[in-house]
Amino acid sequence: MKVNMNIEDDTLIEQINKEITNKKLLLLSLLKEVASIPSPTGSEQQKMLFLKKKLKEIDITASIDSIGNCIAKLPAKKTKSKKTILVVAHADTACDPGKDHKITEDAKYIYGHGVCDNSAGVTALLSIISLIKKYKITFSNDLIFVFTVGEEGLGGKRGMKQIIKDYGSRIDAVVNIESHHIGRVTNQVIGQYRSELLIDTKMGGHSFRDFGRPNANVVLAQIISDFSCFKLPKTKEKTTFNFGQIKGEGSINAIAKNSSCLFEIRSENNETLKKAKQTFKLILEKYRKLHPDIEITENVSVEVPAVIFPSSHRIYKITMDVQKKLGIASKINAGNTDGDVSLAKGIPTVTIGTSEGWNTHSLNEYMDKKLFHLGIKQAFGVVYAVASSY
Repeated sequence: MKVNMNIEDDTLIEQINKEITNKKLLLLSLLKEVASIPSPTGSEQQKMLFLKKKLKEIDITASIDSIGNCIAKLPAKKTKSKKTILVVAHADTACDPGKDHKITEDAKYIYGHGVCDNSAGVTALLSIISLIKKYKITFSNDLIFVFTVGEEGLGGKRGMKQIIKDYGSRIDAVVNIESHHIGRVTNQVIGQYRSELLIDTKMGGHSFRDFGRPNANVVLAQIISDFSCFKLPKTKEKTTFNFGQIKGEGSINAIAKNSSCLFEIRSENNETLKKAKQTFKLILEKYRKLHPDIEITENVSVEVPAVIFPSSHRIYKITMDVQKKLGIASKINAGNTDGDVSLAKGIPTVTIGTSEGWNTHSLNEYMDKKLFHLGIKQAFGVVYAVASSY
């Protein structure tokens, strides 16, 4: 399927692509400015105020909703058959980079936490809005632009969930602008189960004098060990699990009273996801029975089913046609992004990448400089095509 655009559209896109090329150094400068503002999940306010200010500078009125999302709207030109297209980019980052957070660069790369994920996507969305405003572009569909909070980790995609709660009934399609890779076309949600596990023995004590009392660290280690022996069913779909942020109190001569960890399962197969989750809960029950006086608590933060939209769907065909025109090889894939929320609700959603980056979700993150303008051309082209012809 080809995008239904006329010669005037092609001429405008060509003109805008030339401008993006000519301003690639300014775009990298904007990215560094975005990335220099720490915005770990749960602490995005400073970055949202920055984004609101940037939009005001180009005469775009934005608002910040009750949970911190930054929202701007572009009404459609008068038409009876208008639809609503949601365009999002998450503004939070996976880690807290600390007070000494710095963005550095050399001839090839920009370094620093969040430079790729998702300062690239945020910069792309800012640039798209700016270009639409500069060229006075109007569409036959309404556009809602959102910089979301809480996409990463235990944020549980709460920003996107709020947007779908508030606007979902009127949204016809979603373009989710992510960090990497250029050519990405995500049409599948990886099923996900995330929780925090807490062990409280209610005792503790001296390691010698009170030896024999239950040790929270030991109980947690046993639970982790038991589940790690779980044999994943052999299916063509991928399934993984992970234990992270293991924390235990006490010292070398103290019995730990409390211990905790974070736990996740991911799977492209809902039955496997269900079986793995049931196995984990059975192990917890086993240790509750072994230690009736110990409090073993699980707080579930994310529970998302695996979902797939056919790659032949119109929104993916539009996206791949734009990529082809730019000489970008399309790659259909699965992922876990803000797009999970809308896909799970049955809303056609495409997630695209805007850069090439490495070591994301770490303090050693870095991204390629020379390809970023291509990522922005792709993002603008996809938004323009979906807004014009969806």
